[in-house]
Amino acid sequence: MRAELERQLRDMVPESPSEVQVLFAGFKPEDGYRLVETDFLLDGEPLAVPSLEELNAPGVHRLANLKVEPGEHTLVSRVTYTNGSWSLFSETNGFLWKITASVGFQTQRGLRVVVKASPAVVPNAPDPRLKLKLTHAVTAEMIQPLKDEPAVATAPPPVKPSPVDAGAPVKVVQPTAAPDAGVKPTTAVVSVTPPVERTPVAPSRLRLEVTSKKPTKATAFVRGNGEPLKLTVATANKGRKPQDVPLTAGAYTVDLIADGFLAQTRQVELSAGAEASLAFALVPAPKAAKAAKVQEGRIELPEPLSFDEKKPVPAKATLTGLDLAVDLLVRDPKARLRIEGHTDSKEVPEPARQSLSDARARAVADMLVRAGVAPSRVEAVGLGDRSPKAPNLIPRGRELNRRVELVLLRP
Repeated sequence: MRAELERQLRDMVPESPSEVQVLFAGFKPEDGYRLVETDFLLDGEPLAVPSLEELNAPGVHRLANLKVEPGEHTLVSRVTYTNGSWSLFSETNGFLWKITASVGFQTQRGLRVVVKASPAVVPNAPDPRLKLKLTHAVTAEMIQPLKDEPAVATAPPPVKPSPVDAGAPVKVVQPTAAPDAGVKPTTAVVSVTPPVERTPVAPSRLRLEVTSKKPTKATAFVRGNGEPLKLTVATANKGRKPQDVPLTAGAYTVDLIADGFLAQTRQVELSAGAEASLAFALVPAPKAAKAAKVQEGRIELPEPLSFDEKKPVPAKATLTGLDLAVDLLVRDPKARLRIEGHTDSKEVPEPARQSLSDARARAVADMLVRAGVAPSRVEAVGLGDRSPKAPNLIPRGRELNRRVELVLLRP
């Protein structure tokens, strides 16, 4: 049914590509919030957007209007607001709200997808840091309006066709209604152009290769255009070729799950008629005592990510725990992850703690994206030193406070 609908759409607007229009509707000046930073990424590529002065003006602003390939796309929006109405007694005076939100959507030929990003106030937020949020609204419209259907005329008597050159318009002569006496009959000429034969598009191809120290079988879930595919993939050995999967052009997520091994995920973009390869090396899952656990909505790693003083990137010795976080996300495909960055109260001056906590959260988010997690499933927020885990009076307490926390968000 889906294929038939797409065919009808192509017949109605055969020459129209697929488009994405990105809009932004900010706060009004009287709302008391001022935009100080923006960052919009479409499929990982930054968009050139208007100046902050323009975006702070009332109304809806167009950020981009792009022609894209049909398929799945992701918009990641990052905005930073400050309290524009300064007050000595306001608890949010000088506070920066750094908000990240993402949305996934699908485009089709002949349609324009309109994505509008809008900030909003959460009236009953339990914490001032959560007072603002960013939402996306996605709508679709026809790029070319359909022409009115012609009026249905009475069927004319059959006309004997005459030979014509291939590809030339065919003229069909229709007699009008019977003329009155003394009036010469007239003819109506209708020009009919024969349909143009289209060259079929070659299918795209995805090559999957899975390796492990011992022979095993894994299950690959390919999600993208249409219904998800479930494939059984054997680990490669000498003489075994990678498994080929024919697909249509578009963006895909490939999740790989095997008993006794950590689950993995990859993102891949296929062009029409192109070929792409994905390689997975299976890693044995740890024993239960060293596995990641979810407690009160937070992922608890057996060895938490730790940070040296003033450093935005986790210590290398603690990075192995990220594989466990990826495993949890792959096995729970509807879950998302919010990464909260923290600092201690002495490693940097107070004005710089918010930026350092933001950098820590974004660094971990970028590592998860490089590990294959879709950007739309990860968001990052910095909380400075406002939520200490231990007293900052002793070195060990400050070390525990230099951290990120992984919050699992389920629909």
